[in-house]
Amino acid sequence: MVLEVETWTSPSPRIAPILAVRGLAEGESVIRPQTEALVPLADVVSVRIAGLTAPGVLPPDHGLDDLADGLGAVLDELGLSKANVCGISHAGEIAYRFAVRHPERMERVVLTGVTGQRRDLLPPGTGADEMVELMKGPKGREMADHVISSMLCQDPALPVRGRAAMRWALAELIDHVGVSQIHLWFRCLELLQEVPERAGIAAPVLAVTGEHDVPCPPADCRALAALSSGSVFATIREADHFVFLTRAGEHLDLTRRFLLDEPLEDLPYVATLERFPHVVACASS
Repeated sequence: MVLEVETWTSPSPRIAPILAVRGLAEGESVIRPQTEALVPLADVVSVRIAGLTAPGVLPPDHGLDDLADGLGAVLDELGLSKANVCGISHAGEIAYRFAVRHPERMERVVLTGVTGQRRDLLPPGTGADEMVELMKGPKGREMADHVISSMLCQDPALPVRGRAAMRWALAELIDHVGVSQIHLWFRCLELLQEVPERAGIAAPVLAVTGEHDVPCPPADCRALAALSSGSVFATIREADHFVFLTRAGEHLDLTRRFLLDEPLEDLPYVATLERFPHVVACASS
């Protein structure tokens, strides 16, 4: 397993370093403003995984726990005992497993669009390799529509900022992306079909998503937050799973406030905010 690591040094760090586990959708347009927002607070360590969120080959027997342990090795190599850990969507699932398996390394954890449980986002009975063939064959448009529908909120009665632009961008990406990139995409989805049982995290957790998230329903995001004492569940208004793109400024502001332990109440862009001072016993059901 090969991990691509980039680091940015804060001029005057106020909190422990921030470990950002990168997903496929986090290109330069996401990383640059995020780094600009967070590096005044702390050193930032960015990690991509070859064969999953970066070009390369991920061994077929590597699951979420193997990837989580790899993040621990990154901190060891950098000489960091603890970090604030952030992850979005499928990368957030890896960050979550890291927090579960290595609680002694955690300061605070921000999980965006994460459920911590199995998700079947591929058509029934279809594996990643088969989906790649279908995407490049006569049924390519049908498969593309399936993928888009599984990721975006398309209910016209629900307000979602940037919905049309995101649908167009996804369609363009699917039409022009190469086979290797499609393999990465579906390997991410395949990985989510083998998620271990959920568990609480021994650190403050912010579980956040858009109020109209489709692949990560807010109720599932809330249930994940309720497993950990001192956690917070929040949804951002007029957003779906791509909240980190369509409401990037608000998402970054909420993340920054949480990492600094600042008040989160009465923020105009927050639709739902719930704190869990104690573990909710029924959350794992």
